[in-house]
Amino acid sequence: MSMQQRSDERSIALHREIASKLRTYSRLWDIPKRNIAKWKTRRGRLTPAMREWDRILDTNTKEQILFILESDSEQSVRLRSSSPFTGILNDIERKSIFDSYNIKRYRKAYMRHEKGYAL
Repeated sequence: MSMQQRSDERSIALHREIASKLRTYSRLWDIPKRNIAKWKTRRGRLTPAMREWDRILDTNTKEQILFILESDSEQSVRLRSSSPFTGILNDIERKSIFDSYNIKRYRKAYMRHEKGYAL
């Protein structure tokens, strides 16, 4: 598995956890819009990706947005790479997901080593 594939898998795991929290705690839906507004204030304008997210948040239902967060589609992968959903997961939740992907990486390296492949 390439580094990019691992990064994409970790991103979808993070965003699936975000989607789960959004389903449970409706007050969290304000966070992505606040993030976009904050970034616009800091930079004076939005990047094309943030403009796209702003439009998505304004024109799509919550279920459609959740679908984007959890989908394997190319569009979803691209959109997740510039996600305004930062701040929904706490540090412990993020660390748990990151740690699970580090363990997978080291486990694969160990298995290659056991089979006689170079690390």
